[in-house]
Amino acid sequence: MEQSDSYKSQFVGFPFYIFITILLGLIAVFSLRDVWNTGSLFFTALCFLLFASHIGLYWLNLRTELVRHRLLVYYAAQAMLIVALVSIPYGTPIYLMILGSAVITIIADVLGWWGNTRRALYLGLFYLALTIALILLRVPASEWGTVIVNLLINGGFIILFMVVLNQQLAERQKAVELAESLESANAKLAAYNAKIESLTLQNERQRMARELHDTLAQGVAGLVLQLEAIKAHLAAENTERATAIVEQSIARARSTLAESRAVIDDLRSAPANVTELMREKVERFKQSTGIPCELEISVSENQLPAETLDHAMNILSESLTNIARHAQATNVNVKFFIQNKTLELEVRDNGIGFDVKQEAKGHYGLVGMHERARLTGGMLSIESDAGGTCVQFVVGRSL
Repeated sequence: MEQSDSYKSQFVGFPFYIFITILLGLIAVFSLRDVWNTGSLFFTALCFLLFASHIGLYWLNLRTELVRHRLLVYYAAQAMLIVALVSIPYGTPIYLMILGSAVITIIADVLGWWGNTRRALYLGLFYLALTIALILLRVPASEWGTVIVNLLINGGFIILFMVVLNQQLAERQKAVELAESLESANAKLAAYNAKIESLTLQNERQRMARELHDTLAQGVAGLVLQLEAIKAHLAAENTERATAIVEQSIARARSTLAESRAVIDDLRSAPANVTELMREKVERFKQSTGIPCELEISVSENQLPAETLDHAMNILSESLTNIARHAQATNVNVKFFIQNKTLELEVRDNGIGFDVKQEAKGHYGLVGMHERARLTGGMLSIESDAGGTCVQFVVGRSL
């Protein structure tokens, strides 16, 4: 039943108090006429002062919001003014009109300030009780019933209209607040969509960078190494070995081209046989570099997503490429285990090692490996010293 104060200013304002002033002013004119006809200058002046005070309190309340800060003072003062106005001897029954109009206007004022609240209800009951008491005091007993019924019918209709109007104002206020809330929510949703679009674009760029690095860049790097080996063998007139490396280079070039096309078309699929693909990668590394590489592999009840296997294969490729290009290793060991939803990959070499904390501009291999580990929810560890480097990638358990 309690309502916010924000809509009440729509009910009580200049139009409302102008209406009250006109209504009570007309009644004051007729009242002054009647009391003047009694020949009493004192009561005429008193009647004028009481009406002026009664109407003036309304306007004072509008300017100072007296009703909010001096609640009891304001309504008690208005009640006493009504009692005084009704008690003046007019010589005619106009005091009933004064009583009815004054009570209805003050109740309308109550509803305007407090809405359909318990406070308004209690104040309305107070003025109703005051009205009945004045009727019992001023009106002959034989007319009590008629006067009270007429007052309740006429005043009740007006008060009911104001209560309904209050309810409509409250509903309108709720609708406005709801519209503002929806507008705010739409603005937030638009901001979130823009942010999601930006993040999606950023993720797609990162994905393309990883894929190009792990396919095209690695393939070209391998071809460069093989061409350098061919050059060295030709210089040593070892044509047989040079011819064999040329054949391997052609095969690598075709494989790199196929992988690059798959990435561009976003059609690359997970390896159908992870064991076979792992052996192919290790064998290709041995043929292209001549570095011995031992493979220990065990795949049992594989329940990992295809994307996880794809990322593991690319981490292995990047590790082998780094060994071929930088490690100067003479031996490599690769361990690869899958058990249900757990994956473990370890690539260890006996090379010269490197500073894992040093960032090399333009080299995105290690960055891509860490991104792939993050995307799988796994963990990547790289340890390196003068005795070699060990790369560990684990999914499904901690390192």
